[in-house]
Amino acid sequence: MDNSVLLEIQKTAYDFFKDFTNFDANSKGYGLTLDHSMNLEKASIASTGFMLSSLIIGVKHDYLSYEEAYHKAYCTLKTLRDNIMHEFGFFAHFLDFKTGKRVVKTEFSTIDTALCLCGVLAVDSFFKDQKISEITNIIMNRINWEIFTHDYQGKSVLHMSYNPDRGGDYVEKRPGFIHQWDMFAEQLMMYVMVAGSKYKHLAKDLYNGFLRVKGNYKEFEYIYTPGNSLFVYQFPLAWLNLKGIQDEDHVSWYENARIATYAHQACAIDYQDKFKTFSKYFFGFTASDTPIGYRVYGGLPNTMNRLDTDGTIAPFGPIGSIIFTPELSIPAIHEMRKIDHLWGKYGFYDAFNFEEHTPWVSKRYFSINKGLELLMVNAYLFQDVHDAFMSHPIIIEGMEVLGWKKK
Repeated sequence: MDNSVLLEIQKTAYDFFKDFTNFDANSKGYGLTLDHSMNLEKASIASTGFMLSSLIIGVKHDYLSYEEAYHKAYCTLKTLRDNIMHEFGFFAHFLDFKTGKRVVKTEFSTIDTALCLCGVLAVDSFFKDQKISEITNIIMNRINWEIFTHDYQGKSVLHMSYNPDRGGDYVEKRPGFIHQWDMFAEQLMMYVMVAGSKYKHLAKDLYNGFLRVKGNYKEFEYIYTPGNSLFVYQFPLAWLNLKGIQDEDHVSWYENARIATYAHQACAIDYQDKFKTFSKYFFGFTASDTPIGYRVYGGLPNTMNRLDTDGTIAPFGPIGSIIFTPELSIPAIHEMRKIDHLWGKYGFYDAFNFEEHTPWVSKRYFSINKGLELLMVNAYLFQDVHDAFMSHPIIIEGMEVLGWKKK
């Protein structure tokens, strides 16, 4: 099969992280990647996790030398250790691109920290270097999972974030810990990290503490997240290779993501009379740029009991499921490649929408969406990052503690 377009997606996405990351040796923000291409001041800590992972792909495919990749990884880890504000080991979500300082009153986020840590563990495993491992251990060991653990409706769950500032991001009343992971969402990798840490005694209760709500769209039954946004099923599995793996209750999160993708496609097909952007190729209700800015949309079923969309489709939706449903994702990629102005210097722009008389195409690249494209295409073709991440001792031990095994 001709994989040229997939290799283009991999290379252009790699180039995005090369060009939108702070690699100024004299900067306190070395290694930070911009949140998106239209704001050259704000970095996202999650984006740095994707950037670190891109270095592995860069080495494996001769986009840069081993020595340059090592230097970038090592210096980025030093930034994370020394320059990035954290609370209980969890990083601030948004940061100044040049200084590394916390942006205004952004929250200290578990999920964005976890996405960053996926990249940290991947490069630690890939380079197998004492200096990198020493910094990795400091970063991982200072995370206090226990202080983020609390009882919610009789079950152990993790708080989502922490913000000490009155009026800060996501603070509704009093500052402090914010909301909780009491539902299935994109946090799966956290339980593996907890299980591979000194807090491993908390891991099983935390993993069993979130609700597994089953629903169906037509014949497709699966555990769905409340808003049913497609990225939720995809992001953890960009690093966790769970193909053929089941938990102790015989749940396969890989299979769950595969079925969710089919359900999203079926929903798009059923609603193509109402939304002219939709088709069997253009599917996936997710979080992306839209004609009115960044929005998080979701398919059916969801807790609102209505389809949540304005008709926008994001290329990273179908691409992000390529390891689960290549038979859907690859034809979608080829069809999206035909859309005028959707492909730019760094591959597909973030989204498109044909609902109005004049078609709308985003001119932004969001780093985490571009990162998902990069990692999932690589996982489909080569598994470079999957292999590195899954061979890290923390991940190996975490899988064992949780009882996640080959079926």
